[in-house]
Amino acid sequence: SGQAMWRYLRPARPAAGAPLALLRAQASAPKPLLPKLPQQPRARISSVASPSPLPERVSPEAIKKRQPKPDSWKDSRVTYRGGLYRSKGRSLFGRLMGRWRGTTIDLNHDFRLWHRHEEASRHVRLWLESLFLSQTLQRLIFPDLTIVAAVSAGIVAYNQQLLHAAMEHSAELAAKVASETALQVTMLPGMIALPTEPFSLSGFALGLLVTFRTQNCHGRYVEARILWGTLVNVSRDIASRILCTVPPTSAANLALREKGMRLIRSFPRSIKYHLTVDGFNEEIDIQGCAEVHILEKKDACYRDELAHIWNEKDAYGPAGLAPGMSAAGVVPDLDFPNRLLRKRVRSRPLWIVHELGEVTAAIRDSGAAGPIEVSILDNRILEYNNVLGAMERIMRTPIYTPYTNHTGRFLALWCYALPAAMYPVLGPWGTIPASVLIAYMMFGIEDIGSRIECPWFSLPMWQYADTICDGVVQMREQDAEKLRAEWGALAPGQTPAALPEPPKTIESSAAMFALAQATAGSKQAA
Repeated sequence: SGQAMWRYLRPARPAAGAPLALLRAQASAPKPLLPKLPQQPRARISSVASPSPLPERVSPEAIKKRQPKPDSWKDSRVTYRGGLYRSKGRSLFGRLMGRWRGTTIDLNHDFRLWHRHEEASRHVRLWLESLFLSQTLQRLIFPDLTIVAAVSAGIVAYNQQLLHAAMEHSAELAAKVASETALQVTMLPGMIALPTEPFSLSGFALGLLVTFRTQNCHGRYVEARILWGTLVNVSRDIASRILCTVPPTSAANLALREKGMRLIRSFPRSIKYHLTVDGFNEEIDIQGCAEVHILEKKDACYRDELAHIWNEKDAYGPAGLAPGMSAAGVVPDLDFPNRLLRKRVRSRPLWIVHELGEVTAAIRDSGAAGPIEVSILDNRILEYNNVLGAMERIMRTPIYTPYTNHTGRFLALWCYALPAAMYPVLGPWGTIPASVLIAYMMFGIEDIGSRIECPWFSLPMWQYADTICDGVVQMREQDAEKLRAEWGALAPGQTPAALPEPPKTIESSAAMFALAQATAGSKQAA
């Protein structure tokens, strides 16, 4: 221990009154060496778990069963109650409220959904059919609307108690109250009431605060959707350029093409799990789970989706290989998912982007494509990095929290004090419904803004990932069909490199660049 070491190393304490020379001699004396302890074998600690084999390929139907299901009453949206909405507390009431509440996710619209969205009877339908099914009402009914209703009921009960007590001592007051209508109010000293002027003056400022916050949150939502649209476009472009640029003249080139296609399909899946707590898998219940167990459950679902991408058979197939070409090198790096799922990989989307960069470097080193084509691919992969950085910026940076907190305090105080101003105007019968309705409208605007402030929980990211994967698979199958048609024209023993050269046309950017240079030189000479 440290104390025992100090006792061993410290010099002997001199007696009281010892001469100064003796103290200096003791201080300059050499310290005794520590006894040599036997060496204990150190346990080898590694933070990287040994890669486990990928499971068997999971069917697409099994993966889709884990995704959120459209609402039974409206198939254009999903009410997602998984993830953080299941962890509202460990009490029974908290668990019930967490499973009842959720967030609304608008699904990808088609012609039928757009027609229903623009129906002339949509306003009547919203009040009659879907008011009590609205997630905004379900999220606000407790505690905000409950507090407003309780305050309203308390004010009405107290004021009515004072009025009835005064009516017992005054027959004239009783006759006056009996002749009043439902909305006419008799006010007495001591009743709880507030003038409406402060609410009229402050309502304008409150509306600006709430609207400004909701508008900024909607801007973040629109930016998130634009980023996903950019991701879809860039993914399609990279896949098309790899298939059109890298010639399938060898098994190594086919392996590079296959790895690039699978990396592109893995990237949106990694984004989905990188930006959400459960990857929109409703079967992951994080209630009462530690962070380590949540990550294990999420990694298990992500591993199944990777197995669906990386364990599938080659699109070209053994029959699609050209005569004289070996199938040994066509299978891409199947150990990549194991490396991706290691614990020390903090940003899996960034890992995939780096692997795509290595694919383009291998294409350049092998001479499969010219420098201009490789440069274009590098620029497109750079857009992957830009999109990833913008997504992480939105995820990690909320709207300035003092502004959000001040708006919330202002709104809560305004709505909670509103019944005191409604009672002199609407009386005991109209105070409670009017206060609750106005509070629902005001709190609803703020709640919608808070839900889309972090837009990754309000976008159907699993549909966007499926769109990217379906597009890549379509281009891959189209390319495989074209190659099978070309390789079927080969003679026995002939390789793809021995195919007759195509006509002299501009088929590459390098040829176009050379032609442009020659044209410019001829113009200068003239």
